[in-house]
Amino acid sequence: GKTVSVASILLTPYLTKSEVNGTVEYDGFIRDLLDEIGELTGITFNIETISDGYGRNVSGSWTGLVGDVVNRKVQMAAAPLTISSERHEVVDFSVPFQNFGPVIVMRRPLNPQPSFKERFRRLFQPMSHSVWLMTMIAYFATSVVLYIVCHCNPYEWRHLHRDGQATAREAESFTCMNAFWFVMSTFMWQGYTRGPRSLSGRVVVAFWWMFVVVFLLTYTASLTNILRLGPTPLEDEQYVSIVSLEDLARQTETEFGFLQGGSTESYFQSAQVPYLRHIWTDVGKRKKPAIKRVEDGIRRVRQSSDSRPFAFIMESAMAKYHLRQEPCDLYMTGDLTISGAYSLAWRRGWKQAVDVDRALLQMRENGNLKLLEDKWFQGVCDNNVLDPSWRDRIKVDLGSFSGALIVLVAGLFVGGLITLLEILIFRKAEMGSEDEAAQPMKASANAKTAAKDQAGAAETAADTENVTDV
Repeated sequence: GKTVSVASILLTPYLTKSEVNGTVEYDGFIRDLLDEIGELTGITFNIETISDGYGRNVSGSWTGLVGDVVNRKVQMAAAPLTISSERHEVVDFSVPFQNFGPVIVMRRPLNPQPSFKERFRRLFQPMSHSVWLMTMIAYFATSVVLYIVCHCNPYEWRHLHRDGQATAREAESFTCMNAFWFVMSTFMWQGYTRGPRSLSGRVVVAFWWMFVVVFLLTYTASLTNILRLGPTPLEDEQYVSIVSLEDLARQTETEFGFLQGGSTESYFQSAQVPYLRHIWTDVGKRKKPAIKRVEDGIRRVRQSSDSRPFAFIMESAMAKYHLRQEPCDLYMTGDLTISGAYSLAWRRGWKQAVDVDRALLQMRENGNLKLLEDKWFQGVCDNNVLDPSWRDRIKVDLGSFSGALIVLVAGLFVGGLITLLEILIFRKAEMGSEDEAAQPMKASANAKTAAKDQAGAAETAADTENVTDV
């Protein structure tokens, strides 16, 4: 068979080096992968290890594994080498043999108790941000509508006081400030001194009470579910505040870093998303020594304290191995979806590329790739993956709570319509009262006019008789 020179990197569990009777031997996932490919293709792989990284473009010159392939020092590179567009311009990649996503590796807190900030934030955790925002808008809108109704409605305390049918204290029941206080008081189930008198005011208040009942019962049920997740040894991850890269970028208490010269560094360097760019610039500002090996990053995580923790951003495939090793003090969180892959790399136009790709596809189809991963990535630790969506699952979102908001909006609309009807009815009633009051006055005037006419007629008749006598 054909002999192929291969460049790789010493990295547990992918490749380890040992000497037996003066002979250098390699072991690990990459070693077994190449042996399996060799059995299917008849190729013999000679491994050479390097120490200057995976490969990046420095002023037009490639370093590391990619550089060795480009400069024809070796025919192939075999390592957890990430496929990237920049690398693909100078080398060809095989079918991926392992997938990964960016994750955050942190140490479990020694004292798994929530901080004061976390305890305070937990009060608002039962509802999502959108629900809290819409509730504040609902409170403001209800207060404004109630004030307008009580100010304009002719059957309310303010108008009754003007007509002398209510006291001055009753007339001040629903001023602007008192309307807001009434809505807040009923929201807290603290009762009230005096309610609206008009039908429209009572309709608005009734629908607001319905909204309050639904809100408080929903909040209580959700808060009970959260408090039930108490501090147990297997659930102490729930007291950490960082569950995503966006959380990491927002905070200042936790330091973070990533492997220098790797694909993760390139990922942040070329990112256009604001919080990812912030992570890149923040790491660049720190004067801490660069992390050149995965083991160094894991060591910094383990040596960090609860008061000043360190987060190591790395690829999930590598992270799974380290998290499964004793002393079982690490966990990972972040984007667990597949966003990258590891592949073998070779120079453009390499003749054995088709055979190696075919062998990798056969290994994937018959499950040998999965068996190799299970063999080399096993460990004694479990419960090391923090699902970042657990908080979203226990929150009440706007979709679930929208029914109560719709009912309240309908109530405010109905209250406004009834107010208009009451104003029209009141004005029509006033016009009718004026007409009724005018009727007796008109009748009296007509009677006086008739009396005057009769008196005038009598005088005229008397004068005529006098003239006749003369």
